[in-house]
Amino acid sequence: MTTVKPVHFLMNCGNNMSADNLNIESNDDPIEAVLHHIARYRLSTFATMSRLSELSGLNPRSLRERLREYCDPGELSSAALHAGVRYWFLTPQGATRCGLDESRSGPLSETAKIRAYALLLFCCGSDRPRYRLTADELSSRFSALHRPGMPGTYYLEPAESGCIGLTRIDAGHSGRWDRIVQSLRDDIALHRKLPGFRQLIKSRRFEITVLTVLSAKAERIASAVQSLPEVKHVPVHVVAQPELLPLIHSSYGTEHSTAARSSRSTRKHMSNS
Repeated sequence: MTTVKPVHFLMNCGNNMSADNLNIESNDDPIEAVLHHIARYRLSTFATMSRLSELSGLNPRSLRERLREYCDPGELSSAALHAGVRYWFLTPQGATRCGLDESRSGPLSETAKIRAYALLLFCCGSDRPRYRLTADELSSRFSALHRPGMPGTYYLEPAESGCIGLTRIDAGHSGRWDRIVQSLRDDIALHRKLPGFRQLIKSRRFEITVLTVLSAKAERIASAVQSLPEVKHVPVHVVAQPELLPLIHSSYGTEHSTAARSSRSTRKHMSNS
């Protein structure tokens, strides 16, 4: 990932203020960088961590060895993301080291994996740096924007004066695109009512990005969005992430197998009654 120093945050929804003390993934200690990177995105992959500046000089073999070393103290662990690919997550001990509640640790459910991986790809998968904003950052550094119950999918794009965005993740690749368009209209209407976001919208520093799987669906959503009068106030981007397909297929297979086992167990129980 490209590291931006200093990263400028919109502290008062209108002023640029340096936030060098924020826990962005630039750290003199590689293990701290890895732990806080995973804390921000809930998971990470070998390909993504190889782009961290603290690990970028390592060849693939050395990086694998380094990750195994990081798992030894018990603060980091890994599990299958989908066939042939693993992801790393914090253990309760790792979450504590990062100042997080234990609920932010452990392996993820199939649905949570898809959502977290989509956001990781969007923020860390290109040379255009973006950072997911944590709940603590929203409440302490963006107090004018913070409200209870905010989704955890806001991000900062620190280019120029800075832009805050909201991601909407469409993990159901066969879902109805018209429902997504209506959700976007609702999102824009809501944010235009909130004072802090109104100021960002007025200065063209708020956007919404839809993350979907298939290119054809992305094109259909983008075409429909272009005709919305609301987009003159809030730019809407649509990004296709075909990298999610193996994970979605794996998730469907896991859920199908679980349902089948449950059905067999129920039939067996009934036959023995």
